[in-house]
Amino acid sequence: MRSMVTVSKMDHNSIPEVSKLFTEFDSTEIPNLIGLCRRQLFVHDDVQIHLYDFAEQADQSALAKVKGDPRMARLSMDLKPFVAPYDPETWNSPADSAAFCFYDWQDEPIENAGRTDTTVTVTRMDQASIPAVTSIFRESDSTESPRSMGTRRRQLFAYRDLCIHIQDHDGSDGADIAQKAASDIWFGKVVRDLPELADQKPTTDGHASRFYGWVAP
Repeated sequence: MRSMVTVSKMDHNSIPEVSKLFTEFDSTEIPNLIGLCRRQLFVHDDVQIHLYDFAEQADQSALAKVKGDPRMARLSMDLKPFVAPYDPETWNSPADSAAFCFYDWQDEPIENAGRTDTTVTVTRMDQASIPAVTSIFRESDSTESPRSMGTRRRQLFAYRDLCIHIQDHDGSDGADIAQKAASDIWFGKVVRDLPELADQKPTTDGHASRFYGWVAP
């Protein structure tokens, strides 16, 4: 799968309305037409993280057709009261909400792998730190550490002053997965080697809550 991440501002109180809008939209044929395999929405403080997972080969003709579908425009309009640009002063189009992936590690395929769940953590990061952060995680992921923790895939995205750390894990115990994610990021050799990412001491408070998930049938 290839992934895309967009970042916006959203009040926690808007979760029911935003969830309802995406539930209705994802019940149509549009997600399948554009090759969307999975959609997940996370929120941390007032930051919304929208994670899209696409099939490797998307149907370009279907994509072009869907762009003009009135339901796409309607979803955008309906979300406006609840979701706002992260930085309104520099926002000109939806493309300005897209984060870029600067690190992607994936374990070897596992036969009968079973279900995976996703955790997202958010922290502040100066983009000048990207080479150092990439090097540290590349070294860590070359060991048995991620496998022993059940990490199947790790992706690091940068957006403005944010670092978005996405991990796909074995199992479905949310509390256990969150603890693993926190330990992986902030403790041991990784936390000792990471450059200062935030003004405050690293904590587990960056764990984002998933409030909506859709998987292609």
